[in-house]
Amino acid sequence: MQKTIQKLRGLQQLDTKIYSVKDELRRLPAERERRRKAINGRTATRDDLDNQITQLKLQIREIEMDATQRRQKIRKYESELNDTTDGVIVASLQHQIRTLKRDVSQGEDETLEFMTTLEDLTNKREALDAEVQEEERHFAEFETNMQAEMKAAEAKLKELTAERIANLSGDMDQSVVRVYESLLDSREGVALSQLDGRTCTMCYMEVPANLSVRIAMAADLVRCPSCDRILYTAN
Repeated sequence: MQKTIQKLRGLQQLDTKIYSVKDELRRLPAERERRRKAINGRTATRDDLDNQITQLKLQIREIEMDATQRRQKIRKYESELNDTTDGVIVASLQHQIRTLKRDVSQGEDETLEFMTTLEDLTNKREALDAEVQEEERHFAEFETNMQAEMKAAEAKLKELTAERIANLSGDMDQSVVRVYESLLDSREGVALSQLDGRTCTMCYMEVPANLSVRIAMAADLVRCPSCDRILYTAN
């Protein structure tokens, strides 16, 4: 069994590297997706600002057009006022002129508020657009580097996998290999654990004395009662 354990330790070293490469192959696309999602979110915020700016401009335009029409009416009523001496008509025209002027003044105040808001939104939009462009530049650089890293990782994985297959082609007990393989999947790529005294170095639980003796003797395959990994000693 000691020989088998030694082979498993060599296999574990390979599998640790393989799992690390596989993690990298998963991490890089996930990081790309995270960055893309973040940029898309900021782009959506920028688009929302664009919509708000467009709506404000339309509102300002409507107020300005309405003010133009009211001023035209004021001039018309003022002209009519100059052409009549009828007290009732004069009073009516003066009332309409005052009302129109008040509405124009309110529209001007509202326009000033909208213009202030428009300026704030425009500044935010410009700042956000600059940030998005910078993030897009960094994203493009990341994607270029990611493709190179993915290619290198895939080549490394192919190399390690070939080496692993070669190591498994020997005279290893297949029942032991099956136990090892199942533990790789269930224990995130670490199927073995070294015993430090009587302590499992992976889960830090102390194993019973009889198990530590069996491990030291290497007469059979011993698994940790806590984390279920295959236990071995340093020597």
